[in-house]
Amino acid sequence: MLATFAAPLLQGICAYRAKRFARALDAVETTQRETLQRIVRACCGTNFAHEYGLRHDDNREAFRRKLPISDYASLAARIERQRRDPTTATITPGRVHCFEPTSGSSGATKAIPYNAALLGAFRSLFAIWVHDLLRHRLRLRSGRTFISVSPSFGAPRGLADDRDYLSGLQRTLVGHFLLTPSTRPAGSIEAFRRQLALDLLACTDLEIVSVWNPGYLLVLMDYVESRDPALMRELPAAQRRLLENNASPWAALWPRLQLVSCWTSAAAALPARQLALRLSQAHVQGKGLLATEAPVTLPLESAGGCVPLLDEVFLEFERDDGGVDLLHELEQDIDYGIVVTQPGGLLRYRLGDRVRVSGRYRDAPLLAFVGRADAVSDLVGEKLHEDFVDSALRTLFDDASFVTLVPVLPTQGRPFYACLTDAPSGTDTDLAARIDRTLQRALRYGEARALGQLDGVRIVAMSDMRRRVHDHYADCGMAIGDIKERPLITTLETARLLYTAIAADQFSSTG
Repeated sequence: MLATFAAPLLQGICAYRAKRFARALDAVETTQRETLQRIVRACCGTNFAHEYGLRHDDNREAFRRKLPISDYASLAARIERQRRDPTTATITPGRVHCFEPTSGSSGATKAIPYNAALLGAFRSLFAIWVHDLLRHRLRLRSGRTFISVSPSFGAPRGLADDRDYLSGLQRTLVGHFLLTPSTRPAGSIEAFRRQLALDLLACTDLEIVSVWNPGYLLVLMDYVESRDPALMRELPAAQRRLLENNASPWAALWPRLQLVSCWTSAAAALPARQLALRLSQAHVQGKGLLATEAPVTLPLESAGGCVPLLDEVFLEFERDDGGVDLLHELEQDIDYGIVVTQPGGLLRYRLGDRVRVSGRYRDAPLLAFVGRADAVSDLVGEKLHEDFVDSALRTLFDDASFVTLVPVLPTQGRPFYACLTDAPSGTDTDLAARIDRTLQRALRYGEARALGQLDGVRIVAMSDMRRRVHDHYADCGMAIGDIKERPLITTLETARLLYTAIAADQFSSTG
């Protein structure tokens, strides 16, 4: 019952930061001006700022006039110089704590420099979020918490794991309640998954789970429900009987589970709903928009949505007509691309994410993540967008199915799209034709099919497809907690490697 004493203490520690944030939500324009001034003063001494004549006393208008909107490609050389010579403030002010690789299952990895100020922004978000949950949602008894452990099989990481986003005091206090896996993986994702399953199943008083991708937990739950003999042999007799006698054992395995925090928007919406159905005893809360480059929004129970972290980052929003608005200028039910200025040195940085204004809380707009701006696959000019593909596939597959579309450029013959799924209907010979007809509602895809530039859709169906896809990304060096399930893979090299691995798996499994 230590949690009944520690929770009020943690809430008290976070209270000052939460109160300061509440005041910020009542004065959006003023807070954003002050936030930008603080970042400009910190960053004006970098080589990047000098190139554009940025001064410590520049106001918002001068800042926006002097600096163009940038992206990672335009900053990559500077970031690499900072990495090679960490004593020079090429782009990041102060000491660089680490270079954190971006997460995700589509596109090249980017390395984002983290200094103390940027880490402080993430830690501020954690303090505000925890204070809100303890005030409005959680009634802790054990306090036992699992925070995503994301080992990477073969590639270095910046932060050791997601717990490094906590400050020393936060980590000391929360650390008493964290479920820490017994062992680190020894080169085998199967061994790691089995040990993690054993540790989580042993934690019968688990109350909080925080992961990024809901698929991370779904894969683990599927593994437990597979009743793998190696796993079953190591379980206590009572848990073995529970698993043998229950098709859906999770309410009995984790009866005290109150909260699952994970992505719930855009491509993560369906797996999040699947998770909510299987963990009906818990509340599934969306994480808001936390990019590797910057914390952008966080969920507040009283807001009924996600509010911008407006006193840590300065935000601008690109309209479809090319205009750029400020936070206090946003309009209801309109989609915008995010441009972020953060204290780690990324100034007017195009994040590549799109948000929609879904309402208001106090003086601030609520921002709902709607997807990536660049989520388009284009083999021969068909320009399929992830949002369209997601809607198309969901008309043909039930919500329990894992399904993703992969562009394939074969060494011989015409390019095509492969549908990777675990659905039993994947063996239906007519399903590929039905997917293809549905995709032809997109004008350019229909034209490409009519002109013979693309072959029809092909199905690759395997009962454990979700696990195989996750394992492939882990084998490629991606941290397993960072893997994102997407209805459409848009990067050709990522698609080539995935399809080659899955096709090889299908061949070996069928002999």
